[in-house]
Amino acid sequence: MPCREKRVRSVLVFAATFVLITVGCLDFGNNIVTEEPTEEQLAFCQSAMHLSDQLAYVPIGLRIDATGIDAVAWFCFYTEEVAIDKIFDSEFVSTDSLSGPVSFYSNESMPKWWDVDEKVFEGGSISLGGGRQMTVGIHREEGINTVYIFWCES
Repeated sequence: MPCREKRVRSVLVFAATFVLITVGCLDFGNNIVTEEPTEEQLAFCQSAMHLSDQLAYVPIGLRIDATGIDAVAWFCFYTEEVAIDKIFDSEFVSTDSLSGPVSFYSNESMPKWWDVDEKVFEGGSISLGGGRQMTVGIHREEGINTVYIFWCES
C-alpha cells in the first residue's frame, strides 16, 4: 500500500502543478484600444451594452481588456439623442436608474478620450444580469451629448 499512496500522491502533485501552470498561461481574449473601432467591435458594444438599433452615434474611442478572467470595456461616443431611454434597448436596460449624478474612475493608463475627471454626468449604474453590469454617464454640452460607458463581465 505505501507504494500505491506514493503513486497517487505523485499523480496529484503533477495534476495540480499542470493546472497551475496552464491556467496562468491561458489567453482569455485580446486587449484593444482604438479611436476607430471596427464594425465588429461596434457590434460587440451594441450587443453587450444593449444600445438601441435606432441610435445614431459617432464613436470616439473603445478600450477592451479581455486578457483576464473578467472582461471590461470603456466606450465613448457622441450622439444627438437627448433622451436616455432612446439610447438603450428598453427590453434589456431599465433607464430609471440612469437619471442621477454619476462619476467615473480614471488614471494615467486610460486613453485621452476617456476624459472624465472634471465633467458632470447624468447617469448611473445598472446590472444587466449574468454577471454583467455597466455604468453610464452622459455629458451634455452645447447641444453635444457625449456618452461614456464602463461595462464589465465577471
